Amino acid sequence: MNPSTSVQEGARQFAIRRRDFSILVAQSEIFNCEVLSQLLKEQGYNVVGRAVELEDTLRQIRVKRPNCVILESDISYEHGFDIVEQMQATKFILYTRKPDFRMLAKAMQKGFYGFLYATDGLDELYQCFQTVSNGGCYYSNGFMNLLRNFGVDVISESTREELNRLSEREREVLRMIASGFTSGEIADQLNISYRTAVNHKANITHKLNLDSCRQLPRYSVSVRNYL
Repeated sequence: MNPSTSVQEGARQFAIRRRDFSILVAQSEIFNCEVLSQLLKEQGYNVVGRAVELEDTLRQIRVKRPNCVILESDISYEHGFDIVEQMQATKFILYTRKPDFRMLAKAMQKGFYGFLYATDGLDELYQCFQTVSNGGCYYSNGFMNLLRNFGVDVISESTREELNRLSEREREVLRMIASGFTSGEIADQLNISYRTAVNHKANITHKLNLDSCRQLPRYSVSVRNYL
């Protein structure tokens, strides 16, 4: 296969993933909701619904079961982002226009898969959906700059790329390592064999370009807010 054919095949496969990746757009303003939905449709994404209120967002998630929800902070923040914990089968991307550190701190503890800020361009939006649809977690440049302005320690671009290589299960294992779980405890919690838990740690070590599994505890603690 020549390089041009390989590129074309990659583009075709990504187009298929976009069509198969269903999205619910939940924005507090009707106009923004409509515009964002249209932009995503034009890029080939499968937008299955729009919502401007929390109750409608919850109802549509239950009925349409989207793979992903792009959720504006204004819709859910007053409830502490409980929706993210209630709908664990759905991946949530946070979109915010407010530089509110308390809100950001809560959101980063709730299991969002993507973080976007109002200053981000369309390229960040599409990169976010591509990363999340592939099982990764995405932090936009605008969101990272916002964290820096609050004095938060921010991971580097190379570290973000490393974390994006991990599968959902590997991220889960890394979170457990950061919480002090041993391989045996990870196996028990995830209902997998001890050998499988050890293999997950070895794969994570390889993907993160670490020298050995012994480096995982320190590494996992340093990036735990970004898992």
